[in-house]
Amino acid sequence: MTQAATGLASLLSSERAPEAPVAWRTHPGAPDREIAWSEFRAQVATLRNQLADWPEGRIALYTQDSYAFAVGLFAIWHAGRIAVCPPNDQLGTLQALANLVIGGVSDGPLDVPDRPLASTEELAVDARPRFDPLAHDAIVAELFTSGTTGRGKAVSKTLAHLSLEVASLERQFGSLAGDAPVFASASHQHLYGMLFRVLWPLATARPFHASTLLHTEELLPRLRERGACVLASVPAQLKRLAEREGLEELGSACRLVFSSGGPLAAETAERWERACGAAPIEIFGSTETGGVASRRQGRGRANTPWTPFPEVSVRADGDGRLRVLSPFASGDSDNVGFAMGDRVTLEADGRFALGGRVDRVLKIGEKRLSLPDMEERLIEHPWVRACALLPLEQGGETRVAAVVVLTPRGIEVLDETTRRTVGVALGDALAQEWDRTLLPRSWRFVEALPEDAQGKVTTHALQALFAPTATETLA
Repeated sequence: MTQAATGLASLLSSERAPEAPVAWRTHPGAPDREIAWSEFRAQVATLRNQLADWPEGRIALYTQDSYAFAVGLFAIWHAGRIAVCPPNDQLGTLQALANLVIGGVSDGPLDVPDRPLASTEELAVDARPRFDPLAHDAIVAELFTSGTTGRGKAVSKTLAHLSLEVASLERQFGSLAGDAPVFASASHQHLYGMLFRVLWPLATARPFHASTLLHTEELLPRLRERGACVLASVPAQLKRLAEREGLEELGSACRLVFSSGGPLAAETAERWERACGAAPIEIFGSTETGGVASRRQGRGRANTPWTPFPEVSVRADGDGRLRVLSPFASGDSDNVGFAMGDRVTLEADGRFALGGRVDRVLKIGEKRLSLPDMEERLIEHPWVRACALLPLEQGGETRVAAVVVLTPRGIEVLDETTRRTVGVALGDALAQEWDRTLLPRSWRFVEALPEDAQGKVTTHALQALFAPTATETLA
């Protein structure tokens, strides 16, 4: 049965049984440990009191464990600070944060240079915690548009954005979820994971698993043990699960499955429907807009159009770009809507079909990559004079390829070593800010970037450099 989600502003002062489970943690060789509501409140209060002594400013929050993230998030909020949630803990990302934050909160080491670090672990708990309501319109979090680089644009979220979206999720999907506990493989450092694996469960008293179980060998036994559950996942993992024997066993274990972060292949959706009786519910949205629409593909329903959330209005701009008007969207105080990077075809019943991207942002796996951002970083390398990145289809998957014009020093290194050595070195430099799954897989080193008669570097000319018969030319 659908229940009203408790508003995030007053969540920690709401009436809830002290022993009510909030989350559980898995420890190798030991029984799962459940964490009760009273312990959660006490730990938040203890950490809040520590952070209240820090100077005013933003605080970086990065954890491996989702329960630790919840403790850190609410402690930062109740200390009157803004949580900055980096997409990863790579050195370049954290160095970029150093000038933005006054310190960090983590469940492990977090190398934010010259900033204090508070731990979510082994907190001496406040025995009588008290919490004042949070301001509904206060900015409480900053997330990044790209789940791959610290150079992505920071997007501010008010408590209203998050609380209203949590309430919407419960109205739409609460009756399907029931009281089922929540598992997730989507990172809580991004909006989808933050909402589906932390905030929505907390607001509706659904316990959640604190660990991210990425491998099917870990996930499947846990799902079977818990029985009916909710799984918030991503297309790549759902594809792997669908290819395994025994998917039918999840029919009774997974009451509801969500997918977001990229398109779910129709074949994967159909396999889930055949094995479990229902296909995953796909969520479409962005960091800026929050959730926009949902759909459920399945047998005979490939490329099903998207149905906007009840609170969301959509339209197509003159160039076909999707424009979203939503109470969950950041930075839309003038009610003009947010223009997304997707082309769209609107249907008479209000649903829509997505076309291609209108910008140079790729989705690789479930991660988002801005090609201009990576090009900007690559050209800062002392070996690189000019470069162009492009997507290539390799083995049915999209990968990044790089065309590079080397500096004299870069040419010297190339002459002394090999093309592979230079490509690996340039990739290692990019890996300081980007996940390695996003790094260029193919490299071409040329005398000049190919231009057309108008002096423009065209995708077609770049793609031709990766044809089997193409050759590299260097000065």
